[in-house]
Amino acid sequence: MSGAGFFRAAGLVARKDLRLERRCGEATLPALLFGALVLLIAAFALAETGDDATAAGCAAFWVAVGLSANLAVVRGWAREREDRALDALRLAPVPPAAILAGKTLALAVSLLVVELALAVPAVAFFRLPVPASAAWLLPAGLLATLGIALVGSLFGAMTVDGSRGELLIGVAVYPLLVPLFLGAVEVSRAALSGGDWADVAGWTLLLAAFDATLGAGALWLFGLLLEE
Repeated sequence: MSGAGFFRAAGLVARKDLRLERRCGEATLPALLFGALVLLIAAFALAETGDDATAAGCAAFWVAVGLSANLAVVRGWAREREDRALDALRLAPVPPAAILAGKTLALAVSLLVVELALAVPAVAFFRLPVPASAAWLLPAGLLATLGIALVGSLFGAMTVDGSRGELLIGVAVYPLLVPLFLGAVEVSRAALSGGDWADVAGWTLLLAAFDATLGAGALWLFGLLLEE
């Protein structure tokens, strides 16, 4: 398949998932509510600790995003299992890499919606500053979201047949995402504390390298999963 055909196929898969999610919201809405609850509990728990509020708020935000992403992945792939939609994709003349790319893109868009919505209570609950340097969060946030979506889409496919269990997502995904969450928290803390590019460059490049390395492996593994 040509490059244009690949991106067209990936776009069709992503558009299908986003259309279904916009219609029912069964993945994004529960993830958003759950993430907001996590932030609220964290804000109360850390209110009297005396710790740096910016660091605590950034950590709580990404914990909420990670847990919300797990819920979104589980609900999104449950829909694939119930409707046997993945079986139809297996029969379509679409390469596995395009299917993974489309599903990763759709999940990343959904997670960005959740993150933008959760940013409001995070700023309010933890009284986070929003200086001009917060712009450094944009590339790092996009890279972190892409990495979460990529890993979630890959391991979500393993739960479609129901034999491995949805617990696999939580058990296998979070250890893989440790470098990503560490980088996201550090960039967030530095950016909201008035840091410059030198303070966030190393972690941002780590996130980019993480996505590139994991993406190459995920494309290969996803093809094997579809052949099972």
